[in-house]
Amino acid sequence: MGRAYTILVVAEGDAAIEAAAGLRALGFAVTMAGPDNAGSPAQFEAVVSFSPVRAGDIGDRIHLAVGDHTANGAGTRLQAGAHPIQIAARLRALIRLSVLEDAASLRAEDARAAGAAPTSAPTGTQSGGVLFVGAPCPGFLRLEHALRGANVETVAAFSTFTAFDYLHERPFDAVVLNTEPDPDLAHTVCSAMRRNTRLYHTPAVLLTRSDSYGGADEAFARGASDLVSARADDQDMRTRITALAAERRRRRRAKTLLEACRAPAFLDTHSDLFAPAFGERHLASLLARAHSRGQALALVGLTAQAPSDCGSDHAKAALNQFAAMLRHCVRAEDLAVRHDAGRFWLALPNTRAEDAQLVAARVAAIAECTAYEGRDPLHPFRLDVRSHVCEPMVGADVNSALALAFPPEQTARAATG
Repeated sequence: MGRAYTILVVAEGDAAIEAAAGLRALGFAVTMAGPDNAGSPAQFEAVVSFSPVRAGDIGDRIHLAVGDHTANGAGTRLQAGAHPIQIAARLRALIRLSVLEDAASLRAEDARAAGAAPTSAPTGTQSGGVLFVGAPCPGFLRLEHALRGANVETVAAFSTFTAFDYLHERPFDAVVLNTEPDPDLAHTVCSAMRRNTRLYHTPAVLLTRSDSYGGADEAFARGASDLVSARADDQDMRTRITALAAERRRRRRAKTLLEACRAPAFLDTHSDLFAPAFGERHLASLLARAHSRGQALALVGLTAQAPSDCGSDHAKAALNQFAAMLRHCVRAEDLAVRHDAGRFWLALPNTRAEDAQLVAARVAAIAECTAYEGRDPLHPFRLDVRSHVCEPMVGADVNSALALAFPPEQTARAATG
């Protein structure tokens, strides 16, 4: 489930109380307040409002407005009566996007200070378009007309086979799934998108016959981003879909900026991991940022060791393969560094130790099922990977943080490996 994000729910009335209870059940740490006594939201990661709030009171916090009350144009809006699962999914997506953008900005600053010149993709209004999936219907024509008003291209795929062909050929900013006449098919496509790493963050909007949709619980459990009625007016349909599409483009730009920070001078020669010099420079920035914002930062220290009888050349080749694989076990915003031949460390922004343990376990599981060619071709070997997870103390510097990630027994093991 992940750690409990801290959320301030601003409103009065049954709808807000029910939503707050639903968010608590889904793992959020929720505080409720009326619109006149919300206090400072600085201690919360996001604000969910069910009644008007002043933009100045929200500051730079993530703001999700439920209902028609986006005061001063602030916040991301969901329709009145939004399902708690939908609110939770949108909150998690917005928080993760904020962490991704902040990590990209910070890493780019460090890369520039180290002599590189990373840039993101153009920040204009370029759209990857919206893909409509399902049987042709009047709702498709309404969708196409509504999005044309925002200069967004709509591509139609009237079968799931065609849809996935399109999705693998080009990136779309959002996918609209027609629930008529077969809602189960729309739910299945939604689930398939959430199981695909390339499509995981692509918004999936279900187009329903009316404002009331009996399969809402299942749709959001399957990963739907929103429900839009085919009877919605052009402005509502356009606003809801283009808002999700804009977030997708923001995520794409942030990932492009992170990728642009991977200058050859910053990378380990034998893998795609960062070398210690840039890694430690950036870790210092991550520690300072986590301290100033009161956010979590977890470190994972990894020691990989090959059997002594596999042959030194084969051991080096295996460690290089492991290093090349390691980057793909973490998120784009995470920092993966090769400390030396057999030691590696990961810095995970906005992550608690209990969630970092899941990352360490995933790396260990991959190492356990990966065999490498040894001196004897008939006897492949596996690397023995040990991990240590920690959260540096507030005010910790790079040296003390890495000393915590590599305790003495792990350091001694690496020295004898």
